[in-house]
Amino acid sequence: MLRKKPKILMLDDEESMVFSIQDYLSSYADCFGATSYEEAISILEKEKGISLVISDIRMPGKDGFDLLMWLREHLPQVKVIMITAYGSPSVRALAKQRGAVMYLEKPLDLEQLMQLVRQVLERKGFSVALKDMELADVLQFLSFANKAARVQVFNALGEGGEIGLDGDDILWIRTAAQEGEEAFYEIMRWEGGTFEVLPLEEGRNPEEQLPVALSFLLLEEARRRDEAAVSGKKEELEIIPTQEETVQIDIAKELSDWQTSVDGFVEAAFIKTDGIYIAGISNLPGEDLTVPVAYCAKAVTAIVETLNTTKKGNYKEVLITTDTHYVIWQKLTDDIFLSLTVTRGQGNLGISRLQMEQLSKKVTEEFS
Repeated sequence: MLRKKPKILMLDDEESMVFSIQDYLSSYADCFGATSYEEAISILEKEKGISLVISDIRMPGKDGFDLLMWLREHLPQVKVIMITAYGSPSVRALAKQRGAVMYLEKPLDLEQLMQLVRQVLERKGFSVALKDMELADVLQFLSFANKAARVQVFNALGEGGEIGLDGDDILWIRTAAQEGEEAFYEIMRWEGGTFEVLPLEEGRNPEEQLPVALSFLLLEEARRRDEAAVSGKKEELEIIPTQEETVQIDIAKELSDWQTSVDGFVEAAFIKTDGIYIAGISNLPGEDLTVPVAYCAKAVTAIVETLNTTKKGNYKEVLITTDTHYVIWQKLTDDIFLSLTVTRGQGNLGISRLQMEQLSKKVTEEFS
């Protein structure tokens, strides 16, 4: 008996991208294509039984976020994979563990896409649907889509809070008892309740903008919950330091603990631009990091000089893609950067970059 193919809808404003994905997935699924939000909605309303939507996040006019909100209201059982051409923080670091939306980065690896499609539709470790979307899912998606929005949240007791966002920038967070970062953690601890995404009112007070990114707060909240779950003590949520508090950190130990969470990890190091090796760790037997560190520092220095000469701005991150590895250099301070090497096919570039940002924020004060 022939297997009944699942139905998939692919949405992207680039017709060539839609055709390529339709053609590649045709052996596994009946794949419908759309190049606009309106065309996608028309197909979803007419064609019954679509179980997965693959969509670009950012498009002219109504985009992936608008489609996500429509699906959540009208077809909440549908699974979603979002494609983004934007790097960190545009890929959710915990997407593999939980969440109603999965993410892939452009340029798209079609084999990786097929693997993820099978994982989603065959329920191999992933079965969350849009009806199960949590506040964190929506906040992270707003960050990915670079949307300006006002999110109103009410808990089961009727207590309210509000988060103002402009993409990954946080304009304000308020509850009756708290403001700023602590208000965010209070809201995220609320059990039950509802939330609503509203347009951002014109005009804002720039002095209210928080100095931390939404992606950082979401990752920190996830870390707090994970640690509390392991210990079984929710009280630990109250005693973990916030970003502004000074904590003595063992840089080498932080690197050692951190690398276990990085898929495809090869090596990482904190490096001064003059070539001085601060701390590092490698999975390569007998690897002497002082040699590659010196070459990394020389390359970064050359890039900085080039940017200064051509007046192209200040570097924040350098990405090198080879046939076997990704090498990422992220700036921490004017004279210190973090270097990470991961294996292609094992590591996820977007997630790795987001994890680097999280580690950098944690240790930056030690280098100040």
